[in-house]
Amino acid sequence: MAGPRLSGFGGGLLLALGCGFAIPSEAGTPDLCSGQPAAMQQPCREALKLLVQGGPQESEPEPQPARRILATGTPEGWRYDYVQPGGMGPDDACVVAGELVVPADTPVRLLVTASDTIRPWRLPQFGLALTGVPGRVEEATVKLPAGEAGGGASAPGGGEQPVAVRVLAPEAYAEWEGKTLPPSCFASG
Repeated sequence: MAGPRLSGFGGGLLLALGCGFAIPSEAGTPDLCSGQPAAMQQPCREALKLLVQGGPQESEPEPQPARRILATGTPEGWRYDYVQPGGMGPDDACVVAGELVVPADTPVRLLVTASDTIRPWRLPQFGLALTGVPGRVEEATVKLPAGEAGGGASAPGGGEQPVAVRVLAPEAYAEWEGKTLPPSCFASG
């Protein structure tokens, strides 16, 4: 018959037990790692701290994106469907062709697909590389600084459409949005 099985314990506990340490139960416990070689003392303290805390602590939740935009690669170029979370859904009045316009320093959920063939959507200066595939959606939350950006086609003539992005200050974006997109694109009252 097999011995008792430890379950639900992380590798840090096994490391601590394997090194002959007792598990500290409160923050005021003596430094159990001081007898270790100097290079092992800091990792030992971090492992014991995680054991006392019960695992890694959750970081602050990411803010909800202010906008949701569907980018669709077509033979004519990129088209962008603007829909605020909670909005009515995409319709032809909510579509802007050619250039993506977003508010600066604001999280935007970008969904990328394609209508006919695989099309890369790239902004290498920001480390963004998404792929539009017909029938699939790839997504990322982006937060860009004000200015203009573009990703040139890396294989001209290979079906890759260049990406053009204009990032406006929040006030200028609100003005652009009011002039360009009808209220039906966004959540009602």
